[in-house]
Amino acid sequence: MIISLHRHFIDQVANQPPAIRAAVFDAILALPQSLRNPTKHKGLGLRKLHASGIWELRVGLGLRCLLQLAPDQAIFRFLGNHDEVRKYLRNL
Repeated sequence: MIISLHRHFIDQVANQPPAIRAAVFDAILALPQSLRNPTKHKGLGLRKLHASGIWELRVGLGLRCLLQLAPDQAIFRFLGNHDEVRKYLRNL
């Protein structure tokens, strides 16, 4: 699986404290294995949010990564809390 990080996503992650950055990248690295074994991704909270192919990946209780899934590719686009994610989705 090819994992890409959108420039905006990189900037959002860079502005986080080190512990959050580590949690985000742990979740990113766990994604391919989770997609191969769907019963094991409960901890990531992976779920489809939008018909355009936008999925949510949970990082802790209050932080979410939004990504676009395509065959053999994941593009991480946004990092934010629940309210920021809702605002992002309204603008699609």
